[in-house]
Amino acid sequence: MSFRFNQENTIKIASLLNRYPQKKALILPLLWLAQKQEGFISDAAMKNISEFLELPLMHVYSVASFYTMFRFAKNEKKVIEVCRTLSCELNGSEDIKKYIQSNYSDRFEIVEVECMGACSGAPMCTLEGKYFENVTPQKIDKVFNDN
Repeated sequence: MSFRFNQENTIKIASLLNRYPQKKALILPLLWLAQKQEGFISDAAMKNISEFLELPLMHVYSVASFYTMFRFAKNEKKVIEVCRTLSCELNGSEDIKKYIQSNYSDRFEIVEVECMGACSGAPMCTLEGKYFENVTPQKIDKVFNDN
């Protein structure tokens, strides 16, 4: 199985090359683009990124596996990411996770991730790249019923 960035992502990559002083600094943006394109990060995508950036494949894999938001298998369900860091935990992310599991596990897969960078809006969730702050069960119902 092979992987190539589609035309839209190839254009984005060309633009990114102008913004980064060293090509290897593109590792995270390329992983994001690959995941967005395929829905996960495949071995073929990591190989492509490794060759493009002239980095060892293991380096690309180690970066991708370090971050909790990258997935290595395609999900059949939509993915909801729930932040599990301290401010979100203190503001009820565990209750939100349990609520989603109890009411929506047939439609959504829950993935716990590290800090989403909006602690003032804790608890945080994302659904298909959209961020939701100050999440409550009522907000979850509205978001899920709209998707």
